Amino acid sequence: MENKTIFENISELKDNLRQYLETRISYYGISAFEKAVKILTAVTSRVFVILLLFVALIFLSAAVAIYLGNLLESTELGLLIVGGLYLLLGIVFYTFRNKIFSPIIIKSLVDIFFKDDDEDEKNQ
Repeated sequence: MENKTIFENISELKDNLRQYLETRISYYGISAFEKAVKILTAVTSRVFVILLLFVALIFLSAAVAIYLGNLLESTELGLLIVGGLYLLLGIVFYTFRNKIFSPIIIKSLVDIFFKDDDEDEKNQ
């Protein structure tokens, strides 16, 4: 009789363990999905803001080029100066792209990934 209860307990333990593992797998799947959605949301919002800033930069650049053109009495020269400044700025950014952009991107992704993990640990 005792053998039967031991086997029943082992069977019940096996079922409980299987259910626990399935629950943990579901939890990690949902957690990964949540992090993917947060990353997608962060990227989308930043791209939108960058596009708006880019449009504003185009209008400001045109205004500066026209202003310089009026000062120098040559619109083409004003456009050439503004274009040259952007070319110089582009070369600087390209040269130092890893030092400028990598830390910002890494910090943003780390904040998104590990911010939730810290909150989960505090709640437990």
